[in-house]
Amino acid sequence: MNMLLDPRLVYLCVFLAIVLPVVLWHREERIDSDTRGGLDRLPSLFKLFWNVAGALEFPFGNPVARILKGTSDKYRKMIPASGLPLTAERIFTFQLLSFLGAVAIGFLFFLVPGMKALWAWILLAFLAIVGWMYPSILLEKYVQWRQNEITRTLPFAIDLIGSAMRAGLEFGAALRYFEGLRMQGPLTEEFGKVLQQIELGKTRTEALADMAARVQVDAFTSFVGVVTYGTEIGASISDTLRVHGEELRRARFHLAERKAARAPSLMILPMAVFIMPAVFIIVITPIIMKMKGTGIGSH
Repeated sequence: MNMLLDPRLVYLCVFLAIVLPVVLWHREERIDSDTRGGLDRLPSLFKLFWNVAGALEFPFGNPVARILKGTSDKYRKMIPASGLPLTAERIFTFQLLSFLGAVAIGFLFFLVPGMKALWAWILLAFLAIVGWMYPSILLEKYVQWRQNEITRTLPFAIDLIGSAMRAGLEFGAALRYFEGLRMQGPLTEEFGKVLQQIELGKTRTEALADMAARVQVDAFTSFVGVVTYGTEIGASISDTLRVHGEELRRARFHLAERKAARAPSLMILPMAVFIMPAVFIIVITPIIMKMKGTGIGSH
């Protein structure tokens, strides 16, 4: 009874019941207003823990981001390329939640009958490492997918924009024509952002340069350079885009050829580990069984 009336315990309960919810509520309100829209594109793990991560971002994510400055700078560079409404602090919070979930699963190994404690601890440590790294790996995979999609659709987009310009539209109108086609994909979304920035007062070159800095795709960076150079020297942008589109398709074709040439070497390890042992078992097992049946191998 005396322990329940301890003043320190009362103060702690007051803090948890009043001060902490107020702080977290204001923090989550700011996050929601900053990240309006785009939540539907979040990976499943981020969607699942979004609200919890928002509540823990301020007390946990901020200190960790200051301590792990190099990693937080890496996340801040990757986030614009992902196009997701994330912050480096929130990614660290996702890592904490994923780590705790993996540890909780890892402790179940101690309940497996007959499992040695050493193996249980090894599996727990492995799951803890994977749980901590999984959100960052998920973000990297999403960035890579988005950049590949932009690289894949850029030549077609350049052809459409160039065709619209040869039909009489200027570059901004041709860009709006392509964006108005409403093709699903990150390139259409990024061109929409470019048009919004132009409407807000930025020049075409500045808006395209900002997009190149966001998406971090070499093919698009060269596209921006071509448009900027053609604008500066007064050359025909439509002809420049036609030539540049052909170069991008040629580069993509060469990339596909290089990937196809690497396929045989990449297949060696799976064949040696999985296919060849199965072939040996299928071929040799009947011979061994026949030898045992005839008594050849009994001596």
